Amino acid sequence: MSTAKISQALSLISTGKLNAALVQTGYGSEVSADKVRVVGLLSDIVNKGGISIQEIRDLVPLSTSAINAKQAPSGFSDVYSSVPHIPAGTATAVNDALQEVRNAQTIVTSTNTSAMQALDKVRKLENSVADRVITIERDLFKRLDTEVGKITGVDYGKIDNAIQAEVGKLFKSFKKTTQPDQLQEVANSVAVFETRKACDIFPAPLVYVEHGEVVNFEDMDVLVWNDPAAPAIVDDYVFNPANLHQALCALNDQLPDNVWLAGERGTGKTEFVNQLAARLQRKLFRINFDEAMERSEFIGGNIVKNGSVEWKAGVITQAISHVGSLVLLDEIGFARAQNLAALHALCERSVHRAIVIAETGQRIPVASHVAFFCADNSNGHGDQSGNFAGVRDQNTAFIDRFSYTLEFEYLPHDDEVALINKRTGLNADAADVLVRFANVAREKARAGVLTQPPSLRQLFAWARAVTKGVPTVTAFRSAIVNKFPADCEPELVGIFTATVDTVEFKKFLSK
Repeated sequence: MSTAKISQALSLISTGKLNAALVQTGYGSEVSADKVRVVGLLSDIVNKGGISIQEIRDLVPLSTSAINAKQAPSGFSDVYSSVPHIPAGTATAVNDALQEVRNAQTIVTSTNTSAMQALDKVRKLENSVADRVITIERDLFKRLDTEVGKITGVDYGKIDNAIQAEVGKLFKSFKKTTQPDQLQEVANSVAVFETRKACDIFPAPLVYVEHGEVVNFEDMDVLVWNDPAAPAIVDDYVFNPANLHQALCALNDQLPDNVWLAGERGTGKTEFVNQLAARLQRKLFRINFDEAMERSEFIGGNIVKNGSVEWKAGVITQAISHVGSLVLLDEIGFARAQNLAALHALCERSVHRAIVIAETGQRIPVASHVAFFCADNSNGHGDQSGNFAGVRDQNTAFIDRFSYTLEFEYLPHDDEVALINKRTGLNADAADVLVRFANVAREKARAGVLTQPPSLRQLFAWARAVTKGVPTVTAFRSAIVNKFPADCEPELVGIFTATVDTVEFKKFLSK
């Protein structure tokens, strides 16, 4: 907690408790009715760990007479007996005491009529404080000694509930006079999140080894947004710990870093962003690019409505207006250069990031915490394998707007087997056969023998078919072979024959 926040919290605690804290921490000689001075001393003590705010709140307050007896000149037992003996700084103490009484009023109103009457008298006295300060001081100290002493503690839960109730009343009135689209605009612009530990949000392991260094980010603070429009959590999704750590680092900022996800199809790039948004409870906007997509489809454009021309916002324009949203630019390698040019100003890591709508001249800024993810089969510099036709080499200026590039690989063999087993119910031994086939085929794809590798989605389809009684070879052809160009069939069949013993596979299915 910052020093300013500590001082603010201390200012809401009674002077009696603050002075009691000084006594408890060994600073009894510093006891004073000057609240500003006491708050200054305790701020330093709390900041150094000498005592906590909550411990101070729980203390029994030091009585006013004890505080003033500490400050009174020797020979005077009653600080109120004579005006000339009122301690220096009394006016400041009086103002602080007045503020304390006002703060306490909301708590004692229902049960302490005398306190309300005393406060009413104090307000009347304030009107003539300039020419009656001495009389007010003497009278006020006497009243505070009686009234403040009756307040034995502050019910902070009651205060919180009262505040929320008042806010609710105000917002209820606001809703009655506000249009639904305006309410949505307000909701989209308000940041509502809480800070949690990564280990409470994401499944283990949250540890990885990088060049001999063990990285553990279990206790990392992450922001959870509680957005009702967030995607659903898929419990069995397997996060790559290193990629997850990098993504969380990128997102923990009001002005986040954008992230590029590179890897072959079926390696979990799109689902990574989906599950990141799901766990952090942030709304996800996804735009799937292809060669035919026009700018108006994702930025927005003019439409004819009720005989009039009006501008309609696209997905991107809606996304950047939603505080805390994640924006996934999927298959970005297929986008045309002239379309991506419109995204440069949006993806810039700058407080000035915004887009200007040509049709209306309106400037739409990017809301706080909005982050962009790109998912592509390449790292932005085109497809070197030749397996992904149509993937373009991206503009370097656009790539530079993505601070980090994360590489995605297929799951480790055992993890992929476990996932197929859990997701489809296929026997683990049978799932192992499917993964062995897939890994051989993927190596062939890397060598250029196959135009593309089998994806995890295709393995899921194959597994679901055989668990429902479809013959092994028939399921293989419909889920795998028929998804590839015709010239890949001989190679796929050869890999199947070498890796799948259909008799043994059938035995696995009957377990």
